[in-house]
Amino acid sequence: MTRNPVWITLDGPEPGPRTEAFLKETTPYGVILFARHLKSAAQVNELCQCVHEALAPEPPKIALDQEGGRVNRLAALGYSFPGASDLDGETERTRSLASEMAGLLKDLGFDVDFAPVADLGPAFKGTGLEGRLYGEDPMVVTACCRAFLAGLAKAGVAGCLKHFPGLGGSRVDSHRALPEMPGNEEERAPHLEPYRRLSKNVPYAMVAHGSYEFLDSTVPSSLDPRSYELLRSLGFKGYSVTDDLKMGAVSGTAELSSLVLSSLSAGASLALWISSQEESLSTLAAVSDQEVFLASRSRLGHPRGREAKP
Repeated sequence: MTRNPVWITLDGPEPGPRTEAFLKETTPYGVILFARHLKSAAQVNELCQCVHEALAPEPPKIALDQEGGRVNRLAALGYSFPGASDLDGETERTRSLASEMAGLLKDLGFDVDFAPVADLGPAFKGTGLEGRLYGEDPMVVTACCRAFLAGLAKAGVAGCLKHFPGLGGSRVDSHRALPEMPGNEEERAPHLEPYRRLSKNVPYAMVAHGSYEFLDSTVPSSLDPRSYELLRSLGFKGYSVTDDLKMGAVSGTAELSSLVLSSLSAGASLALWISSQEESLSTLAAVSDQEVFLASRSRLGHPRGREAKP
């Protein structure tokens, strides 16, 4: 069965016929869950099993945003973990934390953790990045991200570097508006260093919504071919995933279906959005016969030459 090049979510936490029917109709590459989907360990395990079995033998990848700190979806199940800024650049502690979280994720049925955050500081107030960054030194951030990814991989969970090409130093939250990122190529080079050093072995990278001076573009990076070309030039061979296309940085610029096609046309492997099942169905109906969408489907098994694995 050919998967659609999308990562979508479910309306609620209940496994069963409605969830199965939705997945069979949409055939997504991935499903992302949130705290609202997590009611108990048994329920989450049953939900993940339902998602996997609905499209067996090639089940969707199930993801969670689990960083620790302020982005701690597992808090819904009673777990507490420190965030990146609490770790003081300690790589062994970072590795141990990631391994512990990944063990829980794997037991629950998750395949992918949309973490770690590879953005360099500073994290200004009101940007949504507070507490989520490992520091301002690219070598420290790289070392911590490498440790985090290793901790995930030890438990068989795939990681995802985000938010390419770096949201550190932004002044607005991309959930609300489009960050305008100043700086020429030399000034932004440190923000690319974690990707330069880790891209060859990471299975996923999430592309941010931002307008970057060094790319000489006012087009959001998630919709800009130059972003994906740059990511590939750094050695990345896995799946590139857009940040949520319903975020305020891009959602007011076009219909969701147009954003999906624009991101795939720009070079994204997978378009991700967080909306109702009804909107996901209507969006897929609008794009499913478009040439760029069909071409993206055909490439899913071979993302720039290799299958993405933990």
